[in-house]
Amino acid sequence: MQVFAAGPGSVGVFAVGPMAVGVFGVGQHATGFIAIGQIATGFFALGQVSTGVVAVGQLARGVFVVGQLAIGLAAIGQVALGVLWTGGIGVGAVRGFGLVYGLFPRDAIRSAQVWLRWYGNRLRNIPDDRPEPISLPAWRIPLAVIGTALIATAWWFIAGRAMEGILWAPD
Repeated sequence: MQVFAAGPGSVGVFAVGPMAVGVFGVGQHATGFIAIGQIATGFFALGQVSTGVVAVGQLARGVFVVGQLAIGLAAIGQVALGVLWTGGIGVGAVRGFGLVYGLFPRDAIRSAQVWLRWYGNRLRNIPDDRPEPISLPAWRIPLAVIGTALIATAWWFIAGRAMEGILWAPD
């Protein structure tokens, strides 16, 4: 492997070209640990269509993503689909900032945080008052769990399988 590589299909530590592959790849179809290009695939990906653990682009997919159309475990975008957290405009399990529909209500998350803090204090023998439970509609939590499972399934087929080779070795 070369240190500096330039040209079509170049492979090197620093690769520049239409099909650049390297630790730092820049090109139209760049692949690397840090990839910058029109179609970027890497741990850190920046491009129009970017796939990676940290992906930024018009169509971003991966784990932590920012883009106009973003799908990830944590997503921020104009149209965002986040499995765990979402910001901008979109749907996710937990609501971030912006115009986002959070499947789990904010009161349920706050109640769970208070209960976990109380339980942790109880295990460490710190006196604390038991929190008052917040009553929620009986249908809300099962519906949120099913909705989160559907979003996670969509994430797996759109982004998770595309990240094969980035996070784990291909079969």
